[in-house]
Amino acid sequence: MSKAVAVLGSALFFVIAPLMLAAVVPWWITQWEFRPAFLGVELTRALGGILIIAGVPGLVDSFARFALEGLGTPAIIAPTQKLVVTGLYRFVRNPMYIAVVAVIFGQALCSAMCVSSGMARYSGFFFTSLLWCTRNRHSRRV
Repeated sequence: MSKAVAVLGSALFFVIAPLMLAAVVPWWITQWEFRPAFLGVELTRALGGILIIAGVPGLVDSFARFALEGLGTPAIIAPTQKLVVTGLYRFVRNPMYIAVVAVIFGQALCSAMCVSSGMARYSGFFFTSLLWCTRNRHSRRV
Protein backbone atom coordinates (compact mmCIF):
# COMPACT_ATOMS: atom_id res chain seq x y z
CA MET A 1 0.00 0.00 0.00
CA SER A 2 1.38 3.42 -0.90
CA LYS A 3 1.75 6.18 1.67
CA ALA A 4 -0.94 8.28 -0.02
CA VAL A 5 -3.48 5.45 0.14
CA ALA A 6 -2.48 4.67 3.74
CA VAL A 7 -2.93 8.31 4.77
CA LEU A 8 -6.29 8.55 3.02
CA GLY A 9 -7.48 5.26 4.55
CA SER A 10 -6.33 6.26 8.03
CA ALA A 11 -8.01 9.66 7.71
CA LEU A 12 -11.27 7.99 6.64
CA PHE A 13 -11.08 5.51 9.51
CA PHE A 14 -10.28 8.38 11.92
CA VAL A 15 -13.54 10.07 10.92
CA ILE A 16 -15.57 6.86 11.12
CA ALA A 17 -14.33 5.45 14.43
CA PRO A 18 -12.64 7.66 17.04
CA LEU A 19 -14.04 10.99 15.87
CA MET A 20 -17.56 9.60 16.06
CA LEU A 21 -16.93 7.95 19.44
CA ALA A 22 -14.99 10.78 21.08
CA ALA A 23 -16.69 13.85 19.58
CA VAL A 24 -19.99 13.29 17.78
CA VAL A 25 -21.62 10.85 20.23
CA PRO A 26 -20.71 12.90 23.36
CA TRP A 27 -22.00 16.05 21.63
CA TRP A 28 -25.19 14.21 20.67
CA ILE A 29 -25.69 13.11 24.28
CA THR A 30 -24.72 16.33 26.10
CA GLN A 31 -24.98 19.12 23.48
CA TRP A 32 -21.81 20.42 25.21
CA GLU A 33 -23.95 21.64 28.10
CA PHE A 34 -21.84 22.44 31.13
CA ARG A 35 -23.26 21.77 34.56
CA PRO A 36 -21.81 22.75 37.92
CA ALA A 37 -18.47 21.06 38.53
CA PHE A 38 -18.36 17.65 40.21
CA LEU A 39 -18.59 18.09 43.98
CA GLY A 40 -18.31 21.83 43.41
CA VAL A 41 -14.58 21.52 42.71
CA GLU A 42 -13.52 23.46 39.60
CA LEU A 43 -10.23 21.55 39.57
CA THR A 44 -12.13 18.64 37.99
CA ARG A 45 -12.68 20.77 34.88
CA ALA A 46 -8.94 21.49 34.66
CA LEU A 47 -8.21 17.77 34.99
CA GLY A 48 -10.72 17.12 32.20
CA GLY A 49 -8.98 19.66 29.99
CA ILE A 50 -5.63 18.03 30.67
CA LEU A 51 -7.04 14.61 29.69
CA ILE A 52 -8.42 16.04 26.43
CA ILE A 53 -5.18 17.88 25.65
CA ALA A 54 -3.19 14.69 26.30
CA GLY A 55 -5.56 12.36 24.45
CA VAL A 56 -6.06 14.19 21.15
CA PRO A 57 -2.38 14.46 20.13
CA GLY A 58 -1.79 10.86 21.18
CA LEU A 59 -4.65 9.72 18.97
CA VAL A 60 -3.54 11.78 15.98
CA ASP A 61 0.08 10.63 16.40
CA SER A 62 -0.98 6.98 16.53
CA PHE A 63 -3.00 7.29 13.34
CA ALA A 64 -0.14 9.09 11.61
CA ARG A 65 2.31 6.37 12.61
CA PHE A 66 -0.01 3.68 11.25
CA ALA A 67 -0.13 5.44 7.88
CA LEU A 68 3.42 6.74 7.52
CA GLU A 69 5.48 4.06 9.26
CA GLY A 70 3.25 1.01 9.05
CA LEU A 71 1.96 1.75 5.54
CA GLY A 72 -1.59 0.81 6.45
CA THR A 73 -4.56 1.78 8.56
CA PRO A 74 -5.90 0.84 11.99
CA ALA A 75 -8.89 -0.72 10.21
CA ILE A 76 -8.96 -4.50 10.07
CA ILE A 77 -9.67 -4.46 6.33
CA ALA A 78 -6.41 -2.60 5.54
CA PRO A 79 -3.81 -3.55 8.17
CA THR A 80 -0.28 -2.24 8.31
CA GLN A 81 2.48 -3.84 6.28
CA LYS A 82 5.07 -3.12 8.96
CA LEU A 83 4.76 -3.40 12.72
CA VAL A 84 4.63 0.03 14.38
CA VAL A 85 6.86 0.08 17.47
CA THR A 86 7.75 3.78 17.79
CA GLY A 87 6.06 6.67 19.54
CA LEU A 88 3.45 5.67 22.09
CA TYR A 89 3.58 2.11 20.78
CA ARG A 90 6.94 1.74 22.53
CA PHE A 91 5.14 1.94 25.87
CA VAL A 92 1.56 0.79 25.31
CA ARG A 93 0.06 -1.86 23.07
CA ASN A 94 -3.07 0.14 22.17
CA PRO A 95 -2.54 3.88 22.68
CA MET A 96 -5.54 4.74 20.50
CA TYR A 97 -7.94 3.11 22.96
CA ILE A 98 -6.34 4.90 25.89
CA ALA A 99 -6.45 8.23 24.04
CA VAL A 100 -10.14 7.89 23.10
CA VAL A 101 -11.15 6.97 26.65
CA ALA A 102 -9.03 9.87 27.99
CA VAL A 103 -10.81 12.32 25.67
CA ILE A 104 -14.27 11.01 26.59
CA PHE A 105 -13.51 11.01 30.31
CA GLY A 106 -12.01 14.50 29.99
CA GLN A 107 -15.22 15.70 28.38
CA ALA A 108 -17.19 14.14 31.23
CA LEU A 109 -15.10 16.02 33.79
CA CYS A 110 -15.35 19.30 31.88
CA SER A 111 -19.10 19.14 31.39
CA ALA A 112 -19.81 17.42 34.74
CA MET A 113 -22.18 15.04 32.96
CA CYS A 114 -22.56 11.64 34.54
CA VAL A 115 -23.78 10.31 31.18
CA SER A 116 -20.41 11.11 29.63
CA SER A 117 -18.64 9.51 32.57
CA GLY A 118 -20.71 6.39 32.06
CA MET A 119 -19.84 6.45 28.37
CA ALA A 120 -16.14 6.65 29.21
CA ARG A 121 -16.46 3.68 31.57
CA TYR A 122 -18.44 1.73 28.96
CA SER A 123 -15.85 2.54 26.27
CA GLY A 124 -13.02 1.40 28.53
CA PHE A 125 -14.89 -1.82 29.32
CA PHE A 126 -15.64 -2.38 25.62
CA PHE A 127 -12.01 -1.85 24.54
CA THR A 128 -10.74 -4.10 27.34
CA SER A 129 -13.19 -6.82 26.37
CA LEU A 130 -12.27 -6.46 22.71
CA LEU A 131 -8.57 -6.84 23.52
CA TRP A 132 -9.21 -9.80 25.81
CA CYS A 133 -11.31 -11.60 23.18
CA THR A 134 -8.84 -10.88 20.39
CA ARG A 135 -5.86 -11.99 22.45
CA ASN A 136 -7.54 -15.20 23.57
CA ARG A 137 -8.72 -16.04 20.08
CA HIS A 138 -5.22 -15.74 18.63
CA SER A 139 -3.23 -17.27 21.45
CA ARG A 140 -2.17 -20.89 21.35
CA ARG A 141 -2.96 -23.37 24.06
CA VAL A 142 0.10 -24.86 25.66
